[in-house]
Amino acid sequence: MKSRLLKHFHHLDAFPKVQRNIQHATGTGGVLTIIVALLLAYLAASEYAQYRTITQDYEFLVDQTPSHHGHGLQINVDVTIAMPCKYIRADVLDVSGVSLPVSRSLHAEKAIFETRNARRLGYHETDDDLNIHRLVSQASKSQKASTSGKTSGDTNAVESCRVTGSVAVNKVSGMLHFTALGHGYNDPGHAPHDVMNFTHRIDKLSFGQYYPGLDNPLDDTLEYATAGMQMFQYFIAIVPTTYIDRAAAFRRRILLTNQYAVTDYSRALNSENAAGGLPGIFIKYDIEAISVRIVASRLSFLHFLTRLCGIIGGTFAP
Repeated sequence: MKSRLLKHFHHLDAFPKVQRNIQHATGTGGVLTIIVALLLAYLAASEYAQYRTITQDYEFLVDQTPSHHGHGLQINVDVTIAMPCKYIRADVLDVSGVSLPVSRSLHAEKAIFETRNARRLGYHETDDDLNIHRLVSQASKSQKASTSGKTSGDTNAVESCRVTGSVAVNKVSGMLHFTALGHGYNDPGHAPHDVMNFTHRIDKLSFGQYYPGLDNPLDDTLEYATAGMQMFQYFIAIVPTTYIDRAAAFRRRILLTNQYAVTDYSRALNSENAAGGLPGIFIKYDIEAISVRIVASRLSFLHFLTRLCGIIGGTFAP
């Protein structure tokens, strides 16, 4: 009964078999078979390579992130200044007129000033391409910034102050600055001019949630003061950035952070040009109205499987 039932489906067979007694193999057919097999293997390898390739798409949008109700801006800083900590103060002043003394919010500790592994701003060269998949994976790892002071075998090195930590400010343009006591503010103390030295090293400066895997233009930079009364200015344009990793298996990962571009300027102050300037380090930041969304994606596995079947499926056809 079963065989009779199957006979009714014979005319529906889309893969009819050719009887072997009418098949005729030739040498030319064998050569063509090898060529076609090699071609199909190359196409299959190309499809696999394309499946493994991660593409990155950039999109520019108007930043719609609210600037209130807990959506402020976080500044992450790790800077070493060639002055004793007791003569340094840190403040943030924004365009709304709000002045925040942030010295107590940051951690200051005695350190030895080092220039090892630092560079002058503008002398950084890298050949690494932006890899969103690797960047998001690294940034997602739970890792705290090291706050241990730098040490050195040089006992004659100048005493310095390492300032680390994060501070929350309003999401408006503003300025983070490090000045000497008694210079610019009515402090009870006053920094002697002979100890003022704003030579500094910036190990980390970022905006937004801290992610150890992200590199920023001012990371590991070094600036030397040619005079005790010297003013260093950094002008930073912050661009809100969203990294979306759609290449991750089984889930999509999103990283919300900020990129920035920076220019700098410095000048020594004296009795002739001191007007409009104070000795210190002034980091002025502006927030751009345009945000960037970078999406990393790859071919889905089902799409890859469909294309692969389309390439090699004809090999088994009669």
